[in-house]
Amino acid sequence: MSLLLIAALAVQAATAIATSAAIRRPATAARIALRGGIAAALVALAALVDATLRDSDRVGAVLVVFVLAVTALVLGFARANLRGDPAAGRFAALAAWLALASGLVASAADLVAIALAWTAGTVVVIALLGHAGDWGQARIARRRAAVALLVGDAGLWLAVVAVRLDVGASALGGLADAAPATAALAGAGVALAAISRAAAVPFHGWLPASLAAPTPVSALLHAGFVNAGAVLLLRTADLPSPVAGLVAGAAGATTVAIAGTAMLTRPDVKGRLVHSTAAQMGFMLLACAIGAWYLAIFHVMAHGLFKAALFLGSGTVVPKPETTDGAPAPSGPLHPAVRFGAVAVAALAPVAAALALGGATAASAAMLLFTVLAVAVAAGGALGGLAGRPGVAWALAAAAAGVGVAYVLVTHAFGDWLALDAPGGALPWPVVPAVAAVLALLAFALRRSRAAAALYGFALGWARPPLPPADRRRPASAVPSEYGSRP
Repeated sequence: MSLLLIAALAVQAATAIATSAAIRRPATAARIALRGGIAAALVALAALVDATLRDSDRVGAVLVVFVLAVTALVLGFARANLRGDPAAGRFAALAAWLALASGLVASAADLVAIALAWTAGTVVVIALLGHAGDWGQARIARRRAAVALLVGDAGLWLAVVAVRLDVGASALGGLADAAPATAALAGAGVALAAISRAAAVPFHGWLPASLAAPTPVSALLHAGFVNAGAVLLLRTADLPSPVAGLVAGAAGATTVAIAGTAMLTRPDVKGRLVHSTAAQMGFMLLACAIGAWYLAIFHVMAHGLFKAALFLGSGTVVPKPETTDGAPAPSGPLHPAVRFGAVAVAALAPVAAALALGGATAASAAMLLFTVLAVAVAAGGALGGLAGRPGVAWALAAAAAGVGVAYVLVTHAFGDWLALDAPGGALPWPVVPAVAAVLALLAFALRRSRAAAALYGFALGWARPPLPPADRRRPASAVPSEYGSRP
């Protein structure tokens, strides 16, 4: 770890201490947390530039910048969102400590240090989920998170003990010296920790329940917490055993299919976002399992920024009434050939870009399938509302193609810059198209199959926290409506 990166984490640690000291003065605590977080992020940015010039640990540097920057953005939003909340100072302090823990997980070069920071992050998140107070849904959220996350932490500590007893040290550079049996046991523990953080099957229940906490908490979870599984799997990839990849990949593939289907049934904005997050985290674990490491790390940051922004903006999403300007609607539907051709052009453009770049591995080529599907679905949805306007259709197709090509170019450049020296995947690449096919079949069955009603009911109830029993000691009006169903 470079001196600049140590300095950035030291600034964040000082910020967390100062914020905790001002916890009873919410406005002061929020100001200290925000300004200190920005300062730490700027120092981490300097560390990233230094890592680029010196060709040192770029993964740790870029992830620390990501963690601190997203935390600072959430703290800036929370200053206004939690104004008047007596627990706003507590939130600022916990957010500062969580950023420090997540930054240490991303950059530490010792398995014991990673495990200590990992468990510290778990404790902080459980405390954050109690921000709403001691009422029904908040209790359910804390209980589910405590069970799922602490089981994962136990798996990580099992890996630490196994490696220490066998190798005699816990430095990440010595993991390759572990005996096969030790590596398998440690890999299972690492996978347990990764899938519990990612809210993957069978630890899928805690993330939907976390919606009982305020919106800034949901956004903060994307700053290196729910997406820490990829970092842990990459840091321990030298273990001479495929167990971690096999377990994480199986859990990720299952979660992509089920959580992706459950997302389609949610009528509420935050409900769709949380199940989309679970599905995306399954996608991240799957990328690690097939050896697409740089795509997984890119996904950690891109998804974290995107989903944190969506959560912070979820309160402004309201239905818009349909209006008409009195102009006559275009006559005739869009010709099927035009629509098919436009979607095909948009979907095949990223493939052409990848072929032009060359040098793609089988794993990255397999993950490109999801890019193609995303672009095709986006283009098809945009073209669905057009009628008799082929020029607009081709313009939209060109825009979608441009987004797909830009994604391929950016991820390719990121992979070259990251220059990872990591082993191959534990799962073969054909698992990816198989998962995509299953997800497509489930989406189709949800709408058109005879079993659609049963499938819809299963997906709608997936991971939904139960309604808490009525609490006669507390009036319903005392519970903010944002926190969920009132007891």
